Amino acid sequence: MKKLLTLGILAAVSASMTGCGVIPLKGTSMAAITIDHVASDPVVDNSVRPVKKGVASAKGIILFNTGDASIGAAMREGGLSKVHHVDYDVTNILFLYNEIKTTVYGE
Repeated sequence: MKKLLTLGILAAVSASMTGCGVIPLKGTSMAAITIDHVASDPVVDNSVRPVKKGVASAKGIILFNTGDASIGAAMREGGLSKVHHVDYDVTNILFLYNEIKTTVYGE
C-alpha cells in the first residue's frame, strides 16, 4: 500500500513539473463543463457585436499535451480584433484525457 501511495505522489509531482498545458479546471473524474469568461476582464468588451467566432483547443493524454487554447489563438483563428464574450468547454475523463476548447465571439 505504501508503494502505491508513493508511486501516486511521484506521478502527481512529475505531472505538475512538466508544465501540462491541459489541466482540468473543475469537476469529478468524468466531466464536460462549459464556463463563461469573467465580464470584467479587459479583453472583453460587451459593446462589440458577436458576429464572428473563433475556436482554439488543447488536448492532453496523461503527460502528452498539444494545442493552444488561449484567447489570442481563438481570436487569430476567427479573425477577431475585439471580443464580446468567451466560452470554455472543459472535458475530463478520469484525469487521463483532458480537452479545453476556447470559443471567442466578437468582431
